[in-house]
Amino acid sequence: MTTVLSYEDHRSELRGWLVYDRVERPLAAGGCRVQPGLDVTELGRLAERMTLKQRVLGLNVDGAKCGLDHDPRSPDKDAALRGFIGFLRDELGSRFSMGPDMGTEWAELQQHARTVGIPSVKYAIATAQGLTNEEFFTRMARLDEMVGPLAVSQRRAGHAVAHAVIGAARVIDVSGPLRCAVQGFGNLGRATALTLHEAGARVIAVADEFGTVTDSAGLDVVRMLADPTGTPVPQLGVAGRPEDIFAVPADVLVLAACADAMSMAQAMRCQFPAVVVGANCGLSAEAEQALYHCGVFVVPDFIGGIGGSASMEALFGPQQVPSGQGVLNALAGIMRELIGQIAYTARRDGLTPRKAALDLAAAARIDIAALPYGGCPYLSEAKL
Repeated sequence: MTTVLSYEDHRSELRGWLVYDRVERPLAAGGCRVQPGLDVTELGRLAERMTLKQRVLGLNVDGAKCGLDHDPRSPDKDAALRGFIGFLRDELGSRFSMGPDMGTEWAELQQHARTVGIPSVKYAIATAQGLTNEEFFTRMARLDEMVGPLAVSQRRAGHAVAHAVIGAARVIDVSGPLRCAVQGFGNLGRATALTLHEAGARVIAVADEFGTVTDSAGLDVVRMLADPTGTPVPQLGVAGRPEDIFAVPADVLVLAACADAMSMAQAMRCQFPAVVVGANCGLSAEAEQALYHCGVFVVPDFIGGIGGSASMEALFGPQQVPSGQGVLNALAGIMRELIGQIAYTARRDGLTPRKAALDLAAAARIDIAALPYGGCPYLSEAKL
């Protein structure tokens, strides 16, 4: 049963919502987005997708989503977001675990939460998981640890996407160096590119709304990451048109930016053996089906974009407190196991990867009285 909490600031005509997809579990998790034209229907759809991610992972957590109908580039964004988080104070202390989403970042959410008297936007985990403040904050501190040029909080979602790419490469039997193209170079795309680079893959193309940069030998990802998030891709190298990314001769295409990133025409002409969707709703159902009929292995968005949920299992599931690197290692292990299981089920039963993943979620038997974290079947093989 869906539950909606509505927010309105009459002084600025600002509107926002928190949508719980279900109400059965002790904890609900989802991101906060700031987006012009956002409405409760879209948030409901995203909250439902969050529930699906939790079920795939075998977690005793429901899905939720919240956000403001507002321009994130507006000069009054800070005040707007701070007021909204203040409105959600009781939920954040009891049931709602918030994370960043489109138009928001982890650090700003945490800052605004503290300003309105909430220790963390994820403090509800302490309540639901039965942790003391010391236990909760010891684990949460791992998200601030630097692993390479980015903190764990900045890396976790893209790290999962990258390991979905590596898993997909095994499915399509890539020989030689793995060549990847990344559409989107915001927080998600940057973190994805970094992990792929560290894993020895060649990121041969990166695109954003302004253009595409390519290098068949592999782009200098570390140098590109030295520029601030939001730097237009054409400033990072010799660039072509944004749509040129779909013609790059790569093994795997990552969709890490907007919704419906590929048109039907582009899907029908797709030359990539595999596509990993990291962005929410990054591929339409019609385009995904067209890719499948063209023989493309597609990792759907609720799997490629599962990193936020999976990282919480990697952080709070183990009995021993992991290091920041340990969280990333566990997250990588979860993704390897999950992609392998989806591919095996799809091939065995003649299913699309999406249907195989949906069947895994439907088959999950989760004790409603269990703790939110600690029950993921894919964590057992991870190196903590």
